[in-house]
Amino acid sequence: MKTSFDRGDLGRLIAFAHFQDGSRMNRLLARALRDWWLPVLLGALFSFPTQAQNFTIRRINPPATGIDQIRVRPGDQVEILGSGLSVVTQVRFNLSPATFFPGSTRLVALVPAGATIGPLSLSDGFGEFFSTDFNFQVSPRITGFARNIPAPNSPADALRGAPGNSVLFTGENFVDPSDPSFTSAVYFPSSLGGYVQAQAEFVSMTSMQVKVPASAVSGSPAVVNPAGDVIAAGRFFLQPLVSGFEPARARVGDTITLRGVSLLGTTEVRFGAVSVIPNQVTATNVTVTVPPLTQSVPLTLVSPGGSFLTASSMLLLPRINSFTPIGGAPGAVVTLDGDGLSGSTGVWFGGVAAARFTNVSPARVTAVVPAGGFAGPITLTTANGTNETSAPFFVAPTVTGFTPAQAKPGVSIVLQGSNFTNVSRVRFESGIDAVFAVTASNRISVTVPLGAVTGVVRVTNPGGEGASGVSFVVTQPNPLILGFAPGSGAAGTTVRITGDNLGTATQVRFNGIAAGTFTIESDASILTSVPAGATSGKVSVVTPLGTALSQTDFLVGSTADLVVTGQALPTAPVVGEEVAVTLQVENRGPLNSAGAVLSVGFPGATLMEAEASQGVFDVFGTTVVFSPGTLARNASLVANLRLRVNSTATVTVTAQADSDTPDLNLGDNRTVLTLRPVRPTVEVVRLVDGSVELRWPSTPAGLIIEEAPGVTGPWQTTLGTPENTPTGRRLVLLPTRDERVYRLRLP
Repeated sequence: MKTSFDRGDLGRLIAFAHFQDGSRMNRLLARALRDWWLPVLLGALFSFPTQAQNFTIRRINPPATGIDQIRVRPGDQVEILGSGLSVVTQVRFNLSPATFFPGSTRLVALVPAGATIGPLSLSDGFGEFFSTDFNFQVSPRITGFARNIPAPNSPADALRGAPGNSVLFTGENFVDPSDPSFTSAVYFPSSLGGYVQAQAEFVSMTSMQVKVPASAVSGSPAVVNPAGDVIAAGRFFLQPLVSGFEPARARVGDTITLRGVSLLGTTEVRFGAVSVIPNQVTATNVTVTVPPLTQSVPLTLVSPGGSFLTASSMLLLPRINSFTPIGGAPGAVVTLDGDGLSGSTGVWFGGVAAARFTNVSPARVTAVVPAGGFAGPITLTTANGTNETSAPFFVAPTVTGFTPAQAKPGVSIVLQGSNFTNVSRVRFESGIDAVFAVTASNRISVTVPLGAVTGVVRVTNPGGEGASGVSFVVTQPNPLILGFAPGSGAAGTTVRITGDNLGTATQVRFNGIAAGTFTIESDASILTSVPAGATSGKVSVVTPLGTALSQTDFLVGSTADLVVTGQALPTAPVVGEEVAVTLQVENRGPLNSAGAVLSVGFPGATLMEAEASQGVFDVFGTTVVFSPGTLARNASLVANLRLRVNSTATVTVTAQADSDTPDLNLGDNRTVLTLRPVRPTVEVVRLVDGSVELRWPSTPAGLIIEEAPGVTGPWQTTLGTPENTPTGRRLVLLPTRDERVYRLRLP
């Protein structure tokens, strides 16, 4: 868009003004007389230069074409091209001065925040010397809005309304008087999503009145004109509508969500008469925490747009917050405290119904522990739902018997009964506590303690104490060996034996061989040494009350003896055939072999599969390393490999066993297996009908039959489908007089 003006046209402007009094051109003339005529006259008097001014003006950021070049928002950039622009001291959009970046032939001005619809003008040190003969159209600006029909009762009432009410918006840039097509419209947030346009009742430059549309909901309205749009800083509120809430059943302290429309600005939710401030509010959701209540209540949502009462009540679920006591015997009275307990219909202890219960208040229920009740949560039900305690109620234990019925100290027995949950103490007659482990709610594993005497056994849990109806019989204690250290050694090695009831020992034996001397350190410890001639086996201690035998063997000696043996089948495989290799590492003792390793090398062959009877293995190229860990004396490791031979070269399989324990004889720690592969051959048989039958062995790798007119080739795959036979493969070819040579090849 280009606008030109020459100061030489001043006379024509003056003449034109006589016929346009009161018009926009007359106002331009007035500015020209004020801003240009005097500078021109002064320029003539003082010889200031004058020149014609010719301008091109357009919006450049964001870029635009056509009519959009004069439609701007605050912050847009407008470019002014011309000559002599270095004298410009001010750029205005209508009456609002703009920030600009000067230049002699190009200016870039930023549309100011307060710009209004009107011309763009340029000024120098003497005043305005140029103004466009068209308006720059600016996006709307909202300075306020309020309901005016019906008239509000208060400032807060002016910001809410209903569909059909009239709302007055004030601001700038609502219309352009010079352009009838340039006008503004108001949009309200819609219940259907997005915005819905309001019906305009009147529009002027600085105000407009609209009717609230039927589908409008609470939110910030927007004003739109062809130059842009703006969302109001505040909100207009409509009557809220709650479509539902979830969950429909809740406990005190739970969070519920109310859903609907026009929920913005919600200030409170009333549970009956109890008011609660919401946790979170959006246009369609309000979350709130259920306050302390005694019964189910409807909900009332209060917002600046009004209030809404739900048709249905929120059902209050029962919750038990605490109970006392934490345990007791059948017949004991338990008090349950919580909320929502009105109208209780049942109380259960570990799944067994209470003998009777009473609703003392909406927050308290008392119940009687039933006979046969079990330890577990207490469950309470009302018409609205069920709740159970997070902690169990403990019923006093009962002891109905023991297995066996008599035993010596140190022996483990099993108590039978009920309510053994959370048992804290098991006592034998004379008040001696026992070591125990609860294995089930009706079983306890107990070790008869030293010093126990015949009598009842008592069991205690948080619910109380229960005693056996019959006595447990404690018999005389036998000696007991719990262990020895070290676990191996040669003759003369010092060994400490630990156990119980060893103080009366008369003899110590190593696999039946009596130790020459021994020292009783205490009732639980004996110090001795391995006698000459002893062999690996159990350690025993002889006392007047009996003989104790160790659970594990003492190993006599200082070395182990690993022996490696093996076999391979077949030893003369056809090339491509698989060979099964079986290796065994036996530890002939007398000690366990710690850190045992078996390394198997098979250069020239391919490993197809490997497995071991214990431990793990790793593959390193043509070597497999088996790691069984500790190989006990008289134990064996069996390793199996499947190898495939790929050529006629001899394959040597070498197996070597090693360990961290000294070996008695290293010569038998190694074995070598030799494989001598043979080349597969094809047998050619001429049949009676003149056809040719080819026969060759079968291998897992498979063999390809090829033919050629001579031994020098060229070779090609023989056509036909081979058949399997009990002895290999077979292919029958049609009769031919041509001489052919056949061979086998690996894939």
